[in-house]
Amino acid sequence: NVLMASYLLKEELNKAGIPTIVESSNITEYIKQNNLKYYQSYDASRYYAEKVVKDNQNLDLVIDLHRDAIEKNASTVTINDKEYAKVLFVVGMEHENYESNLEVATAINNIIKEKYPTLTRGIITKSGKNVNGIYNQDLNPNSILIECGGYKNSFSEVVNTINLLSQIIKEYLNGRN
Repeated sequence: NVLMASYLLKEELNKAGIPTIVESSNITEYIKQNNLKYYQSYDASRYYAEKVVKDNQNLDLVIDLHRDAIEKNASTVTINDKEYAKVLFVVGMEHENYESNLEVATAINNIIKEKYPTLTRGIITKSGKNVNGIYNQDLNPNSILIECGGYKNSFSEVVNTINLLSQIIKEYLNGRN
């Protein structure tokens, strides 16, 4: 599940010398308690995300990790005889930080393309009617949303991707300093 992948990413980043926080509140419970609908999940997660960003003013990167609702053949790639969950970056365009968020997603995606070109599905931007367009990315100019594979990817495929992604994020952050 995504929360397990978040903890794995945290563990790998911590090993790489990058202190990491995982926000693990139960969004589903918050939605139920507040009589929200599933499509209001970002409203629910915002409640927790705002607190994390407020309590940690010096965050170098905010990652919202998801699994996409796509079929396995579109979300899986073989690299050096190992199966991986492909990644996709989503950037909401309806807030003041969108240009910065897009720059971060582009920089990280470029590193992936350079090292493992078939691992990435690229970057999509979202705005307009019936689209969130923000994804809480307005809370920090270094926010990215990553779709790590799809709902049919195996845990080992996600683990393989997280292992590569942690090294790519380390390279990105080291390149910024």
